[in-house]
Amino acid sequence: MKNKCLLLTKIQLMSLLGFNKAKNSTDRTQKRKLAGFVALWLFLGLILLFYIVMIAGLFCSQGLGYHLPALSIALSALVTLFFSLLHGCSSLFAMKDYDLIMSLPVSKRAVLASRLLCDYLANLAFTLAITIPCIIVFFIMDHFSAAVLFVTLAASLFAPVLPMMLALIISTIFASFTARFRYKNLLQSFLGIAAFVAFMVANFSLSFSANSENAIDANAIFRVLVGNIYPPALLIEMTLDGEIWAIFLFVGASAAIAAIFILLLARFYEKIHNALAAKSANVAYSADKVRASSAFKTLAKREFKRLFSCPVYLLNGLSGTLLLLIAGVALIFADVQSLLTNLQINFSQAKPFLYAGIGIAIFCIGSGCPSASALSLEGSSRDQLFALPLSARKILLAKAFPTFSVNLGACLFAGAILCWKLQATVFDWVFILASLIVCCSFFSLFGIFLNLKFPKYDWKNETQVVKQSIPVMILVFGSMVVGFGIAFLSFLIDFWITLAFDAAFLLSMIALLIYFKSVRLYV
Repeated sequence: MKNKCLLLTKIQLMSLLGFNKAKNSTDRTQKRKLAGFVALWLFLGLILLFYIVMIAGLFCSQGLGYHLPALSIALSALVTLFFSLLHGCSSLFAMKDYDLIMSLPVSKRAVLASRLLCDYLANLAFTLAITIPCIIVFFIMDHFSAAVLFVTLAASLFAPVLPMMLALIISTIFASFTARFRYKNLLQSFLGIAAFVAFMVANFSLSFSANSENAIDANAIFRVLVGNIYPPALLIEMTLDGEIWAIFLFVGASAAIAAIFILLLARFYEKIHNALAAKSANVAYSADKVRASSAFKTLAKREFKRLFSCPVYLLNGLSGTLLLLIAGVALIFADVQSLLTNLQINFSQAKPFLYAGIGIAIFCIGSGCPSASALSLEGSSRDQLFALPLSARKILLAKAFPTFSVNLGACLFAGAILCWKLQATVFDWVFILASLIVCCSFFSLFGIFLNLKFPKYDWKNETQVVKQSIPVMILVFGSMVVGFGIAFLSFLIDFWITLAFDAAFLLSMIALLIYFKSVRLYV
């Protein structure tokens, strides 16, 4: 079983990261795509490294470096729990290659163990990206013994297990009870949105509370994260204080929970998969549900249904939209004048913040763009769509319409609140709202253009498309550069930088619409 499990894990990892295709393909484009994908993740890793080093430096500067091992374990565990809950149990069930995998001469426990091992390795990489920089900063600034290093690394190896198992247990139980619920995907989507909103509200609350003080209290952060939110990390603290049994309890409990989960789930694996693979509950067909509509309207409704029926697609596609809505609501209750006073800025000099808000909006709508993966999600059933007697432009515009609609609503809401709070002039109202309309239009069209150029139809799970595809990565990092660039330059050259990008976006949209007219969609 051990060799089969490791072989399955290797195959899944190679397929997940695209190494198999790049290695065996004679097309150099595949190798360039893989290289670009790796480069983008390295860039993201550098950003994460910057923030982790800042946090570790803060603790050491306040004489609290000895808390870093437990803090790093707690922080990585919380992030693992959050994203594992958002991901759900789709890595275990309802995979497109289920029939192929189950036809192999392997046991269900080997299949489950290999899938869990893939998730574990991904979470372990993130955990090490947090714990190792913390330990390095701790050693440089405060020094420590070899025992601290050993305990921290041992705890890091098992840190992802408990939160991952907890998330999978919750997701599996929830999926099992809602398997025959007609709107199970919609319910899962809204629960994921609620979890995301709660996480961001807590994050904003922590940020505002930190900004309200003259200095950030690292000890308070430790008490909240370790003492109140993730107490298992206290076992690491107890081990470093001399209680050696604590690390063995941490490791043993993690391994035992994983083993019990695999053994129990293997008995019901096939039943749960079959229930989750069912499209919906049995519903009697009624002829009065048929309604006549235009081709574009029908395709747009189809895209909205697809967006709201896939929890992973919805949450990743609307993450930026949700951030804008949360920021708009928070701005309603914020005392803008006091915030500007703390920054030593007169209220009359706050106009650049209006145009900087457009840059922030660009970052948000670019970081969550459903159109960047809408075409790829057709997968093996794309021939049914491409064979329709419709122009390619109409199909592509229909796929971009949900992205435009949801982003436009959030942008106009947040933009209107920003203009109201900063007492914008009539010109500013018109200019900012018009710019937001242009930005939403451009990103919806540019997202579907990138997906057309870099499709990924051979996915086995929606996560590979909505999180790991090239179009999504380009939009995330591109919107980051453009959005933050506009926000920064707005304080130097006022609204002119936004006007320049608006003109560039308009010209690009005209070019894209002309290009879409000549596109041919092939299976």
